Amino acid sequence: MKSDQWVFIHAAWLTSLLTLQTFGQTRLSGSIRDETGKPVPFASVALLNAPDSSVAKGTASDQQGAYAFDNIRVGQYIVRATAVGYQKVYSTVLNVTTDPADVPVLALAEVTGKLSEVQVTAKKPFVEQQLDRMVVNVANSIVGSGSTALEVLEKSPGVTVDYQNERVQLRGKEGVIVQIDGKQTYLSAQDVIDLLRSMSSDNIETIELMTNPSAKYDAAGNSGIINIRLKKNSNVGTNGTASLAGGSGRFDRERGSLQLNHRTKKLNLFGNYSLNRGGNYWDFQLDRNQPDPSAADASRRNVISQYTDLKFRDLGQNAKAGLDFSPIKNTTIGVVWTGFWSDHSEDGPAGANFRRTASSPVYLQTQTHKTYSTVSQNQIGNLNLQHSFGQRGGQLTADVDVGHFSRQYSNSLLTQTLIAIGDVNLPGAGLLITQPATVDIRTLKADYNRPLSKGWTLETGLKSALVKTNNDLNLSRGSDGALVADPSLSNHFQYTERVNAAYVNVAGNWRKTNVQAGLRAEHTHSEGNSLTLNQVVTRDYMKWFPSLFVSRPLSSNQTLTLSYSYRIDRPNYQNLNPARGYVDPYAYSQGNAYLKPQFTHALEGRLSLKNGVFTSLGANYTTDLMYFTIHALEGNKSYVTTENLGHSQGYTLTLSWPVTVVKGWQLQANVLGYYNRFQYDYEGTVLQIQNVAGRLNGNNAFTLGHGWTAELNGWVSTPSVNGIWSTPWMGVLDTGVQKVVSSALKIKLSLQDVFHSNVFRPSVETPTGSQVGRMSLDTRVALLNLTYAFGNQKLKGERQRRTGSDDETRRAN
Repeated sequence: MKSDQWVFIHAAWLTSLLTLQTFGQTRLSGSIRDETGKPVPFASVALLNAPDSSVAKGTASDQQGAYAFDNIRVGQYIVRATAVGYQKVYSTVLNVTTDPADVPVLALAEVTGKLSEVQVTAKKPFVEQQLDRMVVNVANSIVGSGSTALEVLEKSPGVTVDYQNERVQLRGKEGVIVQIDGKQTYLSAQDVIDLLRSMSSDNIETIELMTNPSAKYDAAGNSGIINIRLKKNSNVGTNGTASLAGGSGRFDRERGSLQLNHRTKKLNLFGNYSLNRGGNYWDFQLDRNQPDPSAADASRRNVISQYTDLKFRDLGQNAKAGLDFSPIKNTTIGVVWTGFWSDHSEDGPAGANFRRTASSPVYLQTQTHKTYSTVSQNQIGNLNLQHSFGQRGGQLTADVDVGHFSRQYSNSLLTQTLIAIGDVNLPGAGLLITQPATVDIRTLKADYNRPLSKGWTLETGLKSALVKTNNDLNLSRGSDGALVADPSLSNHFQYTERVNAAYVNVAGNWRKTNVQAGLRAEHTHSEGNSLTLNQVVTRDYMKWFPSLFVSRPLSSNQTLTLSYSYRIDRPNYQNLNPARGYVDPYAYSQGNAYLKPQFTHALEGRLSLKNGVFTSLGANYTTDLMYFTIHALEGNKSYVTTENLGHSQGYTLTLSWPVTVVKGWQLQANVLGYYNRFQYDYEGTVLQIQNVAGRLNGNNAFTLGHGWTAELNGWVSTPSVNGIWSTPWMGVLDTGVQKVVSSALKIKLSLQDVFHSNVFRPSVETPTGSQVGRMSLDTRVALLNLTYAFGNQKLKGERQRRTGSDDETRRAN
């Protein structure tokens, strides 16, 4: 987009703000009762925006169970009420006009009673299905305590962690955006996995899974957004929570976290810190059958057996600190800093045997000692402003974000040739790769919303994001102790990307139907520059991304929602980097500087029932499909890269329902079924691959009495195909028990992956070759966790906001 066009968009947006007519706001009130009709005092009451379930305001009921929300803008809302010892309850969709309105009485059903020495607090289920997203309540989980963010993420319905290729999938699809507190990390997929592996789950509040975001969010992410929300205490006064966890599988684990908060009428200071250290292992076996492209005889092949046995050590730390200050009634200024530090090391042997056929003798055998190290840090600072222009003027939020990521990476391979028969290409004895990398992020964002006439609302905003990455890969080879730099395989790669965006959303009620229509425009200018190869690839394009949400009550107990969005998935920066990264002397990965973004049309219909049952049917179509491909070369070597292969289409069916099996036993079941069809050109052959697969998640919560509760959670997935990769049946069972000693002290004991069944068995079938692998990690782990809350625990409504880089958390994927 030309600069004058971008100025025109800014000017048009500002003009629209100045010329809009203003309309009034109103008051919304109601009361909370129990099943007998008695008032429920001090219940937490939240006002949710109906289109996306985001929190508009929060309050608490008084001694008589009454509550009220003042200065509510015209629109569609849902009221949610929760209280200790009661199940959560939602109102129907409320169409709020300029006239004061009463919410129908919300009746809370009791789930626990008072015990002689302690009252068991009713807690949120591990998984909640909301109108537009699925929420995993990590903070309340027994089996999730003391884990890492990556381990908890893998327990989430529809989420798959591909450990071999270090990727996260949602509903069987690549291209998911992983966010931390709504902020995009802009890291490589491997760096995101390392970040989540080093992050303690005790510092996580919730994980949100959004498969079809509106135009308000960045258009990035063809399969949706995974947003990890860190804890932030919202109680008045001075208070905090401390937790310690320890345990072991084959290797030890130690985790600790601390959250602190001080809140007054005008000032809120908050902060948290967590540390995660311990060991792990990676046992990997791979059998490859591939052609020998360098042989004169086209029928000559290589049958290769490889193994890798690595031991890991991890030390991860993450911290968050900030303040919200309200100098005047309608204005809040906030500052937030978030930091992550990770030190990951691997050490162990890897070996390979080479044959011409499965029964022929070994003609080449090697053994490699691998030493791998990654030390990284990621820091993001945010300055934000939120201002309300009174009862008729709407609300403006503005954010400035500055982020910096750095990584020091080294990979050392020392190879010994044990058998070499005939004329074979022997690897060098030593190979050393070092790759310092940095990512710098700058974002500016402004959002404005206000009521229009007849119950309609307008939301509009601008955003500009600038990202610069610098990767300097240096490769040396030779004999042990005498390595020499190899300029032909080293590469210095720089990438710059600027995305300017503007959006508008209009929402309202038309003939008893809630409608939200949005349009987002994004202009992208990128430049990938290989200084070593003197290769520059520039892209400049403007795209429009419409979205539409239509929701209509079918009855007092049923609501049907239809949604559509058009999305983009830009290549992450390492996939564009043409440098090589070696797994061993015979296998490496390489980026593709000419990789193009992929685009997805997504449509979903969702039916929600008052009793908490949700079902949905979705469809998607992706063009310029980006996918990992494997190619044979140089006799017995292979490499992995990312290519634009063709297109895919998919259909998903989900069902989520809560069940009270008996008193004290709550079951939340989530079923996902999907059909995917891939059509692409692979090494000159057009392939059509179809896949029908499914996954079942079951989360059981037990109230045992006398302060004891327990969980039994698990998942099982059917065989599936994703592009050229296939996986068989998989399943995991976790269990845990908790004792509430007092209102301040909780003790949790958990056993994860009870049967050590979380073993990844990928396979690949192509027209020219095949691969079969088996990978296992130290996933069967017993953990003991102690949590202590101190200070004032009186709850107060918390400021709800999203920061400027909220939608930027992805290209780390």
